[in-house]
Amino acid sequence: MNKYLLLIIASISFSSYGQQSLEQTDIWSPPLPVFSQQFDWLKLRSGEWLKGDIVSMYDDELEFESEEFNTIIFDWENVTELRSRFDQQIRFANGEVKQGFLIVKDNHLVLISGGTEQHYPLSELLSITSSSDDRKELWDGKVSLGIDVNKGNVNQLDYLASAKVQRRTPFTRFRIDFSYYYSKSTADENEQVITDTSRLTSNLDWFYSSKVFFRVFDYEHFSDLQQNIKYRDTLGLSLGYHLMQNKRLQWDVTLGPSYQQTVYYNTTDESDQSSGVVALGTLFDYSISSRIDYIFDYQLQFVEENSGKRNSHLKTGLEFEFIDDFELDFTFYIDRVAKPVASADSVPPESNDYRLILSIGYDF
Repeated sequence: MNKYLLLIIASISFSSYGQQSLEQTDIWSPPLPVFSQQFDWLKLRSGEWLKGDIVSMYDDELEFESEEFNTIIFDWENVTELRSRFDQQIRFANGEVKQGFLIVKDNHLVLISGGTEQHYPLSELLSITSSSDDRKELWDGKVSLGIDVNKGNVNQLDYLASAKVQRRTPFTRFRIDFSYYYSKSTADENEQVITDTSRLTSNLDWFYSSKVFFRVFDYEHFSDLQQNIKYRDTLGLSLGYHLMQNKRLQWDVTLGPSYQQTVYYNTTDESDQSSGVVALGTLFDYSISSRIDYIFDYQLQFVEENSGKRNSHLKTGLEFEFIDDFELDFTFYIDRVAKPVASADSVPPESNDYRLILSIGYDF
């Protein structure tokens, strides 16, 4: 009898202990980290915390740098909490820019500046960048190189070098692009330059609103041996509009006046030509996946006939990221001059130049 009584008591005690353990498991929650002021803090929807540096937030993507994981890009929808240790510049959808310590929590944004708190709905947030203008994280860029060497029945060397650098803040976007394409015959008895083309563009955009921006500085330097263009400089400004802009797609159009000066290698007429320009451009940049991007960049210039009548440049292709920060670029170029100017001792060049380039690029 005592044996059965002991078993009943032990069973009740075990059930009670199991129920208490289950209740404790149900109410357990991870402790909050100690928010050291040496770091910015990020909480993901999964409940994980990261400490590090807020780089920027644009187009619903947060760039965050961690000592352990380096730079990571998160979808903004996966961020549930964000705390900064330094002042941040916050741009809102209405174009207003504020500065202060940042706390994002429960779909709410708090800015602390001068000892006072300002509260905003998170839906009004457009972008975040550091208030320190000299931070290197505001810059990004890419360099690419493609080489093709032919030996045997055809002896030829072709190569393309390109680079681009961009700096973006809540107010502005500054960009420089450079490309150089060179091709020559390497036969010992008849070495000849086949292609020698370079293009440098630089522009500065000022964001007026979430849709409208002004390109307050727009410069292009172009040279092309085959088109008999020693150099062609174009300087102007334009009005821009974001047709579409989200975390995967950017589609901009620009329109504005410019001034152009062209110098040819050798012509029967005066070699120095100048012209007013109406410039039209569009840039379509789409992320097909996390590792594949598609780019379509088209620029058209309406100029006087002695400067080419219509000058256009098309760049389109795919960028494949095969290793972190390294990409394989498959790019198609068309350069067109509607009314090319011939040198004094030759027939006029063809209007169109085509190039299909395979190159390797590095993002930094």
